[in-house]
Amino acid sequence: MKETVESIWQEQAITLLAEAQGFMKPLEQHLVRPSRFDNTLLFNLVVMSFEKLFVALLAHYEVEALHHTPLALFKEARGMDKGLTDEMRETARLIASHESICSLDDKGYTTPSNDELIWIIKGLIEMKRYIEYKINT
Repeated sequence: MKETVESIWQEQAITLLAEAQGFMKPLEQHLVRPSRFDNTLLFNLVVMSFEKLFVALLAHYEVEALHHTPLALFKEARGMDKGLTDEMRETARLIASHESICSLDDKGYTTPSNDELIWIIKGLIEMKRYIEYKINT
């Protein structure tokens, strides 16, 4: 059976979503009990999860992401999916405030405080649930 372009995009979306879900497991557990991982490692999981989630959502719409920074991914996805909320955009902004690696003048990565990390994880879980729903329906 020949695969269609649509089925290839959907397969990509499902694969990327599964990768994001795997990265998010330690983050979700961190809300239940403090992780043995430090905030730097947890934030790296946040960044990978966010990127995978939004590239998956874009693949669902048969679009290849043009940029992979948090705010660029969010803006591109929101152009196609108006269900992405202002609260989700704020989570993307907070992630981006700790990840400035695309300019030589920027500070690189900084580690969020415990409170910021908890806020980011909760926002990321909301995004994950929304994107799971979009891809799986």
